[in-house]
Amino acid sequence: MCIRDRVGLFQRESLTSIPASVRAGEDAYEEAGIGPEELDFAEVHDCFAIAELLAYEDLGFCERGEAGRLLREGVTDPDGELPTNTSGGLKSKGHPIGATGTGQVVEAFKQLRGEAYVQVDDPRYGLTHNVGGSGGGVTVHVFEREEVDA
Repeated sequence: MCIRDRVGLFQRESLTSIPASVRAGEDAYEEAGIGPEELDFAEVHDCFAIAELLAYEDLGFCERGEAGRLLREGVTDPDGELPTNTSGGLKSKGHPIGATGTGQVVEAFKQLRGEAYVQVDDPRYGLTHNVGGSGGGVTVHVFEREEVDA
């Protein structure tokens, strides 16, 4: 799901949320027929440390003001309840701007196939979240592993 918003930060009601992330996340969950509590892993846009925390709240991983708790309690650790950025995040790849979202999708694909370097145990649902610029455009995908009879 891709949502666009105002580019200018001065035009936004809050500096601690990216409205396009909220809407894209809600739309992606609705289209997938799940909620954030059903995710097994996520790759979020973490171009800066604060961006990762905002994503946790905008995507419904926690309530507003609770993102730090997710980190303190290990929820987003590779062996946590919601492993996040198991790829190492954007900066570990050099944050190649246009290719950032593609790298996230590749990580989701590898996770669902059981081929990731830092593998999550038996994932069914994964999410990718990519932000353009200051949040003027956001894309959120929910991926599902389907069992195929051979």
